[in-house]
Amino acid sequence: MEGKIVSRRFVKPSVPTPDHLRTCKLSIFDQLAPPAHVPLVFIYEKFPVGGKLEQLVNSLSETLTRFYPFAGRFVKDGFYIDCNDDGVLCVEAKNDSDLSDFLKVAMQNMHLVNDLVPWADVGETTLATTPIIGIKVTIFKCGGIAVGTLASHVITDGFTADKFIHDWSTTSGDLLGSTNHATAPFSEMANFGVPLYFPSRDLSMDIKNITMPSSKMKQSKIVTKRFVFNEKSMSTLKAKVQDNVNLTKPTRVEVVISTIWKALISLPSTSKPRDSTLYLHLNLRGRTGITGTPPLASSCGNFYLELPTRFKQDTKSEGMVLQNLVGSFRKSLRTSLTNCSKISSTDGLFSEVAKHVNGIREDKSSDEVDVWLLSSLCRFPFYEVDFGWGKPKWVTTGGLPVEIIFLLDTKCGTGIEAIINLHETDMVQFEKDPDIIAFTS
Repeated sequence: MEGKIVSRRFVKPSVPTPDHLRTCKLSIFDQLAPPAHVPLVFIYEKFPVGGKLEQLVNSLSETLTRFYPFAGRFVKDGFYIDCNDDGVLCVEAKNDSDLSDFLKVAMQNMHLVNDLVPWADVGETTLATTPIIGIKVTIFKCGGIAVGTLASHVITDGFTADKFIHDWSTTSGDLLGSTNHATAPFSEMANFGVPLYFPSRDLSMDIKNITMPSSKMKQSKIVTKRFVFNEKSMSTLKAKVQDNVNLTKPTRVEVVISTIWKALISLPSTSKPRDSTLYLHLNLRGRTGITGTPPLASSCGNFYLELPTRFKQDTKSEGMVLQNLVGSFRKSLRTSLTNCSKISSTDGLFSEVAKHVNGIREDKSSDEVDVWLLSSLCRFPFYEVDFGWGKPKWVTTGGLPVEIIFLLDTKCGTGIEAIINLHETDMVQFEKDPDIIAFTS
């Protein structure tokens, strides 16, 4: 079911980037982001008859005039983006499968989704020749189409990816003469203003180094699986949690995160039982007391906090109850949101961020603590992304070669899809967890 490459090219901004914007400085949040590309795939049932990919490329070119750093290259020595208009990688492919057949198989075999993303064409993130964005457009036999993106985490978080993809899709809809898109095309330059508040600097005195203990060096490969929590499952989980009088109105994200975490805590360990830390990427936009121009609330780039929630094995008998895990997660989240809302200085916010980063790094360096990364993309309106041929049938991330969990809304909006990347040995056990069997499909 793999596609065949038809062409590769670099798409440049339709208007050259002005000289005064040629250097895009990066922030301390960009410094702390992992040096990796992150996938996002949009799959559509029909590409319009007579539709031309050239119009999709032209709209991308127009969008890059506003998201100009994405057409540049990362300069590690100096830590900035050289906005040289070298362009975004764009790969075109054809797949001889019918989309419906592909989806039936791919939803159960997530490695097939990776073929819709230009993994093989994008190099290491920190190389000076590596594009910031890689895009792969795959046309299926039946006329379906997939748009797969790889975005460098050096300058892109979930909020930024969402803004870029919506700008591109609405611009494409205009070029195709579509009136289906929900918003008008953007006319102003994207705001990459976080470095004005938090310029990059030497972090060696503020952020601890990490040394992974040998007990955490697993030899098995990473595998990716898809688990769907439907509306009925989440209602049942909420009812279970609400039995605890101290937990009113648990959210669907809270119960899904805690159910997944409970299963991860229960994984058999090759050594003595270990404590567990779950950390979540928390978008900071609109959640601090820092004001100024340009506004941080609309700034692109990385601007998030790594929020840890901890579980101690010595409380396993009572702590492993789902209500308690939800309570711990909610307490961590609300405490952090309250603290951030009171911070009005950049130094104060950096201290809060550094505190969490160092705590997580200590846990990663300990052979007595398991650390799990979870990123929630729920409530991002990805199913509204319309390039001019309708809304997507499926939006997903595909797989990553590291242990990480992504949460996304299902198309109907009432369920949550968990894309889970685990070592193969752990995945075998994770799938056998009673709650995972009972509440997911």
